[in-house]
Amino acid sequence: MNEAKAKELAHELAMEYLKEKKMLSNPILDNIPNMVAKFADINKSFYEAIMDNETLRDLY
Repeated sequence: MNEAKAKELAHELAMEYLKEKKMLSNPILDNIPNMVAKFADINKSFYEAIMDNETLRDLY
């Protein structure tokens, strides 16, 4: 899987994960940096898992 596809898929998976877990539900403005950091960590974890996955690498 190329980097662009992996990044797109990681973003989609991170968004769905966060919606399901309701992790970004605190709208307080002071909390936004924490929310962005949490999203970045989750997105990075999905991206790394996608890039390391042999099946996805072979399929795409």
